[in-house]
Amino acid sequence: MALPRALEARPFYQSAWQRLEDARYLLDVKRTTGAIYLAGYAVECMLKALVLAATPPGRRRAVVDSFRGAKAHDFEWLRALYLRAGGAPLTPAVVRAFGVVNRWSTVLRYQARAAKWAEAQLFFGAVHQITDWADARM
Repeated sequence: MALPRALEARPFYQSAWQRLEDARYLLDVKRTTGAIYLAGYAVECMLKALVLAATPPGRRRAVVDSFRGAKAHDFEWLRALYLRAGGAPLTPAVVRAFGVVNRWSTVLRYQARAAKWAEAQLFFGAVHQITDWADARM
């Protein structure tokens, strides 16, 4: 977990690990919906860090500026940005993990029901698969 070389990527990278730590805390106290919500934000932040790490220095400011609106929460859009920037292809395991986390949405902040424990466990497994893969590519 060394900091990315790209300065613009660092706040997103650090936020990703902080959100994931907060999410783990919530999971430990069985607050499953909040845990999933924050873990999803960890994936979003990690993807943004990954995009910036793969982007040439002269283009990073414009990429940061593009992280606005609903698309900035869209994992598929962020993955496409990463690949367009020349990022390494996703492994089959990471592709499967995205199949799980792609159900995440900012709408979760309005969900009153508690997510099922098994759902939270599955989600966290996928989040760890993605964050570990992304961390190795910073």
